[in-house]
Amino acid sequence: MSTALANAWLQIDGGPDGTTVNLVPHERQGAAALGGLVVRALKALPPIERPLSVPGIEAAPTSSMDVELDNADGALTRLWAERPPMRRAARVLTEGGVLFAGIVTGLQMGASVRVSLEAGMDRPLSDNVPLRTSAVWGGWREVRVLPWGWGAVTVTPIQYSADQRVFLLLDHPIAGVDEVKRDDVATVAYAWENAVDSTGRAVSFLELAQPLADGERLAVTLRGRMHPDTGRPLQTPAEILFDLLANLAGAPVQWADLDDYRTETAGVVLGGLVADNTITIRAAVDELMQSAGSAWSAAMPGVALTWPPLPDDVAPAQRVDALTAAGLQAATQATGIFTVLRVLYDYDHAAGRYRRAVQLRAPEAARDYGELELEWNAAWLRTPRQAEALGQRMLAWLARPRWRVSWQQSFADVETGAWAELAHPLAPITGRHRLLAARLDLSTATLECTAEAPVGAVPVIETTKLSTAFEPVIQPGITVEVGANEIIFTARDEQGNALPGARITLDGGVTRIANAAGRVSFPVVRGRHVLLIESDGYPPAEAVVVI
Repeated sequence: MSTALANAWLQIDGGPDGTTVNLVPHERQGAAALGGLVVRALKALPPIERPLSVPGIEAAPTSSMDVELDNADGALTRLWAERPPMRRAARVLTEGGVLFAGIVTGLQMGASVRVSLEAGMDRPLSDNVPLRTSAVWGGWREVRVLPWGWGAVTVTPIQYSADQRVFLLLDHPIAGVDEVKRDDVATVAYAWENAVDSTGRAVSFLELAQPLADGERLAVTLRGRMHPDTGRPLQTPAEILFDLLANLAGAPVQWADLDDYRTETAGVVLGGLVADNTITIRAAVDELMQSAGSAWSAAMPGVALTWPPLPDDVAPAQRVDALTAAGLQAATQATGIFTVLRVLYDYDHAAGRYRRAVQLRAPEAARDYGELELEWNAAWLRTPRQAEALGQRMLAWLARPRWRVSWQQSFADVETGAWAELAHPLAPITGRHRLLAARLDLSTATLECTAEAPVGAVPVIETTKLSTAFEPVIQPGITVEVGANEIIFTARDEQGNALPGARITLDGGVTRIANAAGRVSFPVVRGRHVLLIESDGYPPAEAVVVI
């Protein structure tokens, strides 16, 4: 084992009086020169896991490690009993620099102490997305999560005023509103503005000329967050990823960190919401990355990259050959092959469904391996061209057998996501490939690397289905007119077209057939009613109306 790695130690911020705590092995010489508080308690440093997450193919856990400390004399109990170092910055260091940087996420105390660390950010990616709720306004309102949005997106506004005229659009200023629909019918009787709410927070509001009726649906298509200097909408993958991590999650990501990824994805336009405060930051990033066809790791320089990787013959690469690599193994599995890919995209957050889909097929691969289908959720994608391009790229990777090659090499400063140049006689893949993992074993001073790539000719891929108004549904809610002695309901589809011949059942009782204009009538009974709407070519749907 190299002397440098043998002398590795753990450093944690936030010791007594704000000092740094250096946890070193008992036999460490010259530890006083490290500064701060020195505690001779380090028993073992486990391998440092640094996986690359490829959402849709192989979403990996956050890079983490558990460090074991000696506490036989109770020194660490006394040190941390009153103030455990939760969420404090931590580093694994050698004389040559930082091997691992992250924060403390867990502590288990006894004669030995286990400190759990999570890499890459100064807050755990396992934290839930820090979205506010309407509870911050107080009062009578139903508690709703206040979303953030980017690019072009359709949302259901959140009631702000008691008279149902003023609604919050997003929990931040927006670039503009493009369309407002009431019960699927467009209206121009509204105004929108960026203003502050009752807490002083900058948000965006919609004001209707006429109050929203009970049971009436409101959907707004808008352009979301903007660049703070130019006012231009943030809508490329790199722009949204930076804004989500740095400004929503508060992570220490710099704009320049994503320069390479910004160049790779400059032509991709996305739109979507982060609207669920019960999911983790990591899950929110995974959803975004899957829509962009990208891989990422918080511990990786550059944070994200296009996947499958774009060729790069200029970037530095670690050579992997019979002299530099040991224990090389290669494996492939049938379970990773897919010959039909269905990309679901253009998610409508107001309707709660995907509006469009594109299906692609690799016919030669289907003949060789069978019809193996995979659905690819790309909620943030908006255009057929980009959905088809994503499907072509991913299916070219998925429709072929892939070799996963692993090997060990002497420790070098190689990160997950870096390039490796494979030229080993036992490797079934050669050339440049991105590292899916670079696991550092401090006990043996070795780096355990993994790369993966498909083999064989790039398959011919056909687009077999293009769908708009994907999986049509009857929207919950229909037009209501109240006469002297009857209620008239008009059933409509998602485009606002009448549904002649629709079967409408009132409150689980009488069923009537809609006329050529999609209208049926029932005797007037004031109150809340549930309508079951059934029409050929559509799944049954329910609508709730209050008369």
